[in-house]
Amino acid sequence: MQRLSIKMSASFLRTVLLAVVVFFVFFFSFSAHPTFAQQTAFEQFGEASTLPTDDIAIIVARVIRAVFGVVGIIFTCLVIYAGFLYFLARGEPEPVKKSKKILQQSIVGLIIMFSAYGITTFILDRLLEAVFTGDIAATAEAYSEPLSGALGGGVIDDHYPERNAQDIPRNTRIFVSFKEAIDPASLIEGYESNPDATDLNIDSVLIYPTADGSGKALSSDQVVTTFDEEQKVFVFDPVGYLGSADKDMNYTVTLTTEIQKADGSDAFTGAYSSGYEWTFEVSTEIDLTPPYITSVIPKQDAKEPRNVTIEINFSEAMDPVASTGSYLVSEKPLFTNIQVFDESGKNVEGTFEISNGYRTVSFTTIDACGEDPCGDTIYCLPTNQLIRSLAKAATLNETEVPQAKSSGVTFDGLVDSAANSLDGDHDGDACGSELDTISCKDGGANDHYQWTFTTTDEVNDTVPEVVSLRPGIEEDEISQTNDVEITFNTFLKSSTVKTDSASLWPDPYYQFWFAVRKENNDTVTVVHLEHPTLVSTDEGGWDYWPVLTHDIKSAYQICMYPAIGPDACLDPDTGHRSSNAPYCCNGVPSISECQTDTQNEVGGTLYPVPDDYVLPNNTETEL
Repeated sequence: MQRLSIKMSASFLRTVLLAVVVFFVFFFSFSAHPTFAQQTAFEQFGEASTLPTDDIAIIVARVIRAVFGVVGIIFTCLVIYAGFLYFLARGEPEPVKKSKKILQQSIVGLIIMFSAYGITTFILDRLLEAVFTGDIAATAEAYSEPLSGALGGGVIDDHYPERNAQDIPRNTRIFVSFKEAIDPASLIEGYESNPDATDLNIDSVLIYPTADGSGKALSSDQVVTTFDEEQKVFVFDPVGYLGSADKDMNYTVTLTTEIQKADGSDAFTGAYSSGYEWTFEVSTEIDLTPPYITSVIPKQDAKEPRNVTIEINFSEAMDPVASTGSYLVSEKPLFTNIQVFDESGKNVEGTFEISNGYRTVSFTTIDACGEDPCGDTIYCLPTNQLIRSLAKAATLNETEVPQAKSSGVTFDGLVDSAANSLDGDHDGDACGSELDTISCKDGGANDHYQWTFTTTDEVNDTVPEVVSLRPGIEEDEISQTNDVEITFNTFLKSSTVKTDSASLWPDPYYQFWFAVRKENNDTVTVVHLEHPTLVSTDEGGWDYWPVLTHDIKSAYQICMYPAIGPDACLDPDTGHRSSNAPYCCNGVPSISECQTDTQNEVGGTLYPVPDDYVLPNNTETEL
């Protein structure tokens, strides 16, 4: 009997000790948890709901926390008390029964207490989740610009005037560049039956004074519409001046969901299915200042590898239809507003593309001469020859100098967004082409711009590298308005620096636009990612991911593969990059493409990401 009593005592002791240990484990676990130690779930909910700290809910929350502590201590004391009763019972049935009953009730009480806490915390956590998600949604909505995301993220690569531009002259024309070919019939009224039609389809494009609303949009016959040979860039030319001679006026351009791609599908889809809209300010002035050339690649008299890209940079936005096209003997018509000649005076065949806010034209030949690290074809100029490049001024409308005279629906030379002819010698006056009777100041027959350089038999295969980033990788508290700047170690081919190859994404996503610009400094290119105002750190901040793909190429047509960043992504043993890990993600080399935090999440997200929105597959990227 004594042995049985000892056995029961040991079992009872283990039960008592287990109950005490369980209590203290739970007690200290909850106390150590930030939510319990600093704020109860009620208090967190109160803060998220902007309740004052003396609100009844907060007071109740504090009382509940105190009650949990007191009740826990009471139950623990009861467990210990039950243990003493058991030991003092010395095997007597009634005291043993009483001690067991107290112990059982104490343990049941502890279980109920912790269950109540767990259930309450779970419910309030779900409420907190909803409240905080609401805060995120509200913040995103506050910083979103309606109908803006299609610029950069959607089908629109660029447009002129820019979003929120100021002091735009009254005689401006409006340019829009799409990433894919667009059906002209969806933008030009009557185009299906008459390919020479130019009247604007006002079901697809509305241009109107912002204050007056879309009901006062320009009519079809008040806008002449033209487009480039690829059907990607469209020019909308108001017949009369915009705005007023007395006061500045805001104008809005709306691109509707009636616009269709060349294959018949909708241009605006997914997260951008509602179309696109932007506003700019029109001044009281008429632009009569001719554009000029600020720089060229290669420079005058330079010696360059034969795979160099010819590039012309202008002082302002140029008419894209008058500045782009192809000179291909097998195809007509031949684009001749810009020409490239070999040593014998023969035209070099190739294509002219415009980019960089319509300020840069790039020329690429059709003579294949190799492949870059991405497997893309490299094209070369004639080898070991003196190459002459010619940018032509347009014939003038001599009653409105420096305005150019249109040739059909376009021009026979280069003009800016206000149709001013090129000032080739940058003397402040445009004297047009050899067809004009106006005398040029230098006594020349025209205002064309030309220069020469020499090619070698070499091919430059240097991979472009990022040498500096601003802001830096994972930098906090950055400017809300400054451009993101990426500096490369060499000149880039401008036509490869577009919103498909250089982009900026908020993570989690909200309606967000971005535009790409670049500038050449000495021997390097600086890429600028323009964007709307970023979320303030005072409102919790936001993550933003700049993404550069391997589609970015040097002026020698070499892609950024593998990606190399500033003091990052290099093999510590060799100091070089390896094609075995060609991706550079936040400064870390990777064997797979880079992913944002949201992309890495499993099972969806609480954030207001459109259901059909997918962040880009960042193949060969630099983040």
